[in-house]
Amino acid sequence: MTPLSYSIAIATCAVLIISVFTDVRHGKIYNAVTVPFAILGIILNILDRGWTGVLFSLGGIATGLAMFFVSAFLGRILGAGDCKLLAAVGSFLGAKLLIWVILYGAVAGGLIALAIALWRGVLRQSVSAVWRAVYMRFFMKLPMDITTAHEKTRLPYAIAICAGGLMVMWQFMLGS
Repeated sequence: MTPLSYSIAIATCAVLIISVFTDVRHGKIYNAVTVPFAILGIILNILDRGWTGVLFSLGGIATGLAMFFVSAFLGRILGAGDCKLLAAVGSFLGAKLLIWVILYGAVAGGLIALAIALWRGVLRQSVSAVWRAVYMRFFMKLPMDITTAHEKTRLPYAIAICAGGLMVMWQFMLGS
């Protein structure tokens, strides 16, 4: 790995960790965090890849922001802050690796949600609510909505995104 690759990995870890902190503590992922890091991702990728780094970063940003529309289509599964965090991570890692972050993050999010539901004793209600939401979305054509989630089952999704991002960097960047 080049020194710039290490810089990209460190900056990616920084935006993920800061976002986990703010999401857990305040329930928000702030633009004041994601926007500067997205710009930094573009700059670092220009330095690392030349002008093709702009397209690399913009592809990652577009993929992250596209998750907002996918989420809205399915019924607001992710919050806007989560999608902006994905866009910031995409500015560093590009679209291809961001897809892996999203996939690993979904698995991590599912495992974390299961653990939270077990720990708080609301597993049965949570599974029932998920099945109702899926049924309403796919059979009744009504949107799913995370805003109605009970505070006991709230999952700061930045944790899952962070887990996915760290797994991707370990597997694809540091492992090579």
